[in-house]
Amino acid sequence: MGRYEILKLVGEGSFGWVYQAIDNYTSQFVAIKQLKPNGDPSACEPEILALQNLEHPNIVSLKGVEHQDDDVFFIFEYMEGSLGDLINERRSRRIPFSEAEIRSLSRQVLQGLEFMHHQRGFMHRDLKPENLLVNNGVIKISDLGTATEIDCGDQFHHHYVTTRWYRAPEMLFRAFVKHERLRPFEYDEKVDMWAMGTIIAELFLMWPLFKGDDAPDQLYKICHVIGAPTWDSWTEGMFLATFMKMPKLGPENGVGLRALMPYASESAIDLIESLCSWDPSKRPSAKEALQHPFFKRGQNVDAPPGFSYCTHTRNNVVPKMTELSTMQPILGAY
Repeated sequence: MGRYEILKLVGEGSFGWVYQAIDNYTSQFVAIKQLKPNGDPSACEPEILALQNLEHPNIVSLKGVEHQDDDVFFIFEYMEGSLGDLINERRSRRIPFSEAEIRSLSRQVLQGLEFMHHQRGFMHRDLKPENLLVNNGVIKISDLGTATEIDCGDQFHHHYVTTRWYRAPEMLFRAFVKHERLRPFEYDEKVDMWAMGTIIAELFLMWPLFKGDDAPDQLYKICHVIGAPTWDSWTEGMFLATFMKMPKLGPENGVGLRALMPYASESAIDLIESLCSWDPSKRPSAKEALQHPFFKRGQNVDAPPGFSYCTHTRNNVVPKMTELSTMQPILGAY
C-alpha cells in the first residue's frame, strides 16, 4: 500500500478533501488534505510558508507537503475533530461546557495566538470553531490558508476573508464601500481577538453569538447585544461610517452579554466584552488576554471528553490512493 493507507473521508470543502490515514512508517494516524484537481498549487504557498513558521503546541503540525502528478497533498497530524464538531455534539447531548473547560480551551487558543501574533508576526484572519481542532483536551489552530504577515508593507488586506459570524466590525464596515478597488484596507491582529471573543461566548451559549445573514444584518446583531458604537467608544469607526454615508447603526443600547449568559462569571463576561470592543485598539492582545483574571480562577481544569462518534475504523468505501508513497515533497516542507 505504500507509506499512507487511507481509512476514511472525514471532510470536504471548496478546497478539496480531508482523509484520515495511517502512516505505515510510524503507525500513527495522519490527516491528508487533498486539493481538488482544478486547484492552483501555487495558491497553497502562503499556507505552507505560514505553517513552516508556526511550530507551536497549539497550532496544528504540518508533517509534509507532497505532490503526485497534478495533485497536491498536505500531510497533517491527526486531530479527532473541530471545536465546531464538539460544540454540536455537546449541544445535541445537552451537555454544556463547564467554565473550567472553557478556560482550558480558551487559554490554549490564546497561547497559539500569542505565538502567532507576537513571536512570528502572523495573523490568522479566519478564526472560528471549525478551524480549531480538538484531540483529548488539546486544541490547536488550523486552516492557515488566509494567514498573512501583520506588517505587510504597502500590501492592503481584504474585508471578506473572515467568516461573517466571526468577522470584526472594521472588516464589516468595508462591505458598505461601493467601489471594490477601495475595499482593501489596513487592519491588524486585533481581528483575531474579536473572533476569539465570539468563540469564548459561543462556548458558553452553545450557539454563535452574532449570526447575521449579511454584513448589515451582522452589524445589527452585534448592536443588539453590545449596543451601537459611539464617538466615545470608537471615534475612528464613526468617522469611517460618516465618510461612507452608512445608515445609522442600531439599536443604540444592546441587551448585554450578562442577559445572554446569566451563568457566566463576572471575569468571563469582562473578558468577552473587552475582546468584542468596537474599537480594535481597545481589544487586549493575546498576551494581555492571558493575564486576565478569567485565567486565574484556579489551576485545575477539566479536559473536554473525546468525541463519542470518533472511531478509528477502516472505511472500504473510500477509494485507496495506492500511489501516495510515490509523492514527491515540494517547498522543502517537513
